Amino acid sequence: MRKRVDNVTTQLGTSQLVLLALKLTPFLKAFSKNTWLVIVFMATALWLTGPRTNAGAFEFARILVPSEARQLLLEYTQFEFANTESAAAFPSIAGAAAAIPTSKIDQAALDAQFLKGDKERHAVANHLASKYRISLAESYQYVKHAVEVANEVNLDPMLLLAVMATESSFNPNAQSRAGAQGLMQVLTRVHTEKFEPYGGTVAAFVPEANIRVGALILKACIAKAGSLEAGLRSYLGAPNASSGPNSYTYKVIAEREELNDVARNRLPKASGNSNA
Repeated sequence: MRKRVDNVTTQLGTSQLVLLALKLTPFLKAFSKNTWLVIVFMATALWLTGPRTNAGAFEFARILVPSEARQLLLEYTQFEFANTESAAAFPSIAGAAAAIPTSKIDQAALDAQFLKGDKERHAVANHLASKYRISLAESYQYVKHAVEVANEVNLDPMLLLAVMATESSFNPNAQSRAGAQGLMQVLTRVHTEKFEPYGGTVAAFVPEANIRVGALILKACIAKAGSLEAGLRSYLGAPNASSGPNSYTYKVIAEREELNDVARNRLPKASGNSNA
């Protein structure tokens, strides 16, 4: 979920402001401190929103804020976004997930112990941002949410990310003709009650809620079907679908393995936008 950036400059430490000032162009240095702070703030805001809106001012912001300064701000805001997220606003799904015994879950769907450290999370977030053409800040948030929710439902976070990638290409506003909505393409008309803790079905477009509901449904499908692949077909709503190279299950499992390779610091065999 995109966050406001209007507190970035006020929360930067003195040392970060000095570093930022050194990286700005001589043109900006000619202004007073207050003036260039305002300009940097405005340019950064335009830069952060540019890729999503195709704003013409994006190039203007790119000139005003050199790449080194943009990277500094982005690295700072990534951690600010992670620290300002309020978990209390999104009730845990752990209680409902605990009603599904782990003993019924295919071992292949359980946590493979990736994404435990910042290095792996950074690598996966960067890969997803590049592959699916989303902002790095959004990608970090999706990885963060996947780890949180995976802990709640006792599934592999890479599996949740792979399902999101295959279902929606990380578009939180995605909606199918059948009425599936959000990152994990949940059929809200079927699972209305599961969104009640989050304020109703409108929350299907809220990543934190959609991932939780989708993960709970996925766990139930895997438990009932008896295997990961059969569970994925059930999640798709096509229990008798094929499992060939172009199938839904193949795409999810291949995506998951690609993310595992990224976490292992191996180059993925293929990249590009998902068309699923």
